[in-house]
Amino acid sequence: MRRYFYRLPLLAVLLLLATGAAHGGEYGFEYQKIVKVGEPVQLELRLEKGSVTVVGSEDDRIIIEAVKTVRASNQEEAEEVADHIEIKVKSGDHKVEIETNFLRMISRNRSFWSKFLGTGDSESYGSVNYRISVPTQTSVSIVSLDAHIDLSSIEGDVRIENTSGSTRAEYLFGSIDLRQSVGDIELLWIEGDIRVKSKSSKIMVRQVRGAMDLSTFAGSVNIQTELESPKDFFVETTSGSITFSIPSYASGELNIETDTGEIKTEIPVAIKSLSRRRLVGEIGQGGPRVTLSSTTGDVDVNQF
Repeated sequence: MRRYFYRLPLLAVLLLLATGAAHGGEYGFEYQKIVKVGEPVQLELRLEKGSVTVVGSEDDRIIIEAVKTVRASNQEEAEEVADHIEIKVKSGDHKVEIETNFLRMISRNRSFWSKFLGTGDSESYGSVNYRISVPTQTSVSIVSLDAHIDLSSIEGDVRIENTSGSTRAEYLFGSIDLRQSVGDIELLWIEGDIRVKSKSSKIMVRQVRGAMDLSTFAGSVNIQTELESPKDFFVETTSGSITFSIPSYASGELNIETDTGEIKTEIPVAIKSLSRRRLVGEIGQGGPRVTLSSTTGDVDVNQF
């Protein structure tokens, strides 16, 4: 009897196996620690990926809640991976350091298929989602590779280094220094100096008082500020538009530049010099220097 064999291409086999692995479950492992420190407090947090929510409160303690989220084929595998995600907390009189370590899993004999399909391997680690309650007079420093960051009601200075992800902050009463290569940035009701450096971000700012130093290579920038600072305001985007809104009573020295975009103003400006690419003038009684620059986008100055 003649036998017939059907050969399934290797790629199809891999796709079928990958589809099966995709049906693995998502497991969460909770963590909590409460630390009491004297004010003013300095909080430092490091993680690779996940999310961070930091909220100021009237409590004099720092309450750290976290969830390790792991995708795995079963509970046992998820527990093993979660055990290798280490949350270390160090505290002193006025300082709390939180470090997230993804420890290498070297004791387990992993097959080629589990490694290839991303289950049960050190490369398949999940993420850590933090929610941290802090005293309002806390300075915050966050360093991350890929995180969604949300801050609110903090009176101390804030420093963030986030390679990709997103950052949202509201009701901050100190300065903010933010470096984020990629991802949306939203800063609302900020009462302090703002410094933002990005490569590709859509940026929205609502500032009550303080100076500004903001630049991105690509992305639109929407600013609303009271111009309440003796220091300069600088906003720059290479590829994107700028909308800069100020109140009718604001004063300042205005310098607008764009190579290929349009310059539009809806406020009274005492013009000192004007060309297709540049406008220099004075708003109100003069005040801080305001520089708005876009290489290829429009620059629009209006009132709110």
